[in-house]
This record gives sequence, C-alpha cells and structure tokens, in this order.
Amino acid sequence: TTTEKVKININSLIESTLELLKNQARFHNIRYELNLDNSIPEVVVDPNQIQQVFINLLINAADAMNETGLIIISTRTFKDEMNHKQYAEVEFTDTGPGISSEQIGRIFEPFYTTKPVGKGTGLGLSVSYGIIKKHGGNIAVKSEYGKGASFFVRLPIEDSN
Repeated sequence: TTTEKVKININSLIESTLELLKNQARFHNIRYELNLDNSIPEVVVDPNQIQQVFINLLINAADAMNETGLIIISTRTFKDEMNHKQYAEVEFTDTGPGISSEQIGRIFEPFYTTKPVGKGTGLGLSVSYGIIKKHGGNIAVKSEYGKGASFFVRLPIEDSN
C-alpha cells in the first residue's frame, strides 16, 4: 500500500474519527471530553493510517471500560528536550481498570493481548506502533492499575523553514 502523506489538522482528524465511531453499539454509553488545542500546528501524515491508530486506541479504551465510561482526548504541542523537535501530541485517557505494570511493558508486542480469548488478536497496538514509528513519531502509555490508562501519540511537526 502506498502512503499518501498530506498536511492535516490533527484535531479535525480526531473529530471525524469520533463521528465515524459514535454510532457503533460499543460506543453508545461512552462519554467524550475533548481538550483540543486550536493552536496546534498541522502535521504531514497519511490520514487513513493515523485514523486507523486512533480507531484502534478508542476501541481498546471502549473494551477496557466494558463499553461504558469516559474517554478524554487532548491535543497539545510537545517539545522533546532530547532532540529539540516539536510534536503534535494526542492523549487518549480512559476510565477503565488500567494496565498492570507486568503488562505495560509488553502491550506493543505483536500478538500480546490483555483481552479475553477470542476478543482481540493482539495486533492492534503493535500495528499502531509501527504506523506511528513510520511517521517519525512515537506512542507511549501511562497507566496505574485501577485508574485507567493514557496513550500518547506523538507525530512530528515539520519545520516550516
């Protein structure tokens, strides 16, 4: 598959992703809180692939919360002090049970899943990880068991100079 990279507003992509999902049964009892930074610069990405990552993270959050709860989606500009690059950061936080410290180190591995047998392939996060890496970004997770999980997707902002 060819990658069609275009300049997009990440907030618009989040909104259109939520539009796509909101009529699916698993999302009917989920509330969303959007904290989108309107000053965030555009990113050059393949919108279909990035949307696939967002959908995967939202489905995982919905499953983790047993299809009821709150998903908070925030965007911000993130400056990496290590490489002095700027990223558009999208944070997905859910009110699910969280991820144990044993699991958290493995969740981006292919075929690793925390879902019950028959509920997931364990490919979603490893595929998502690959997509974000291919875009020069990274994906990270923070979670405290019993307190939900937050996934951070960082995509590089192209220098305009």
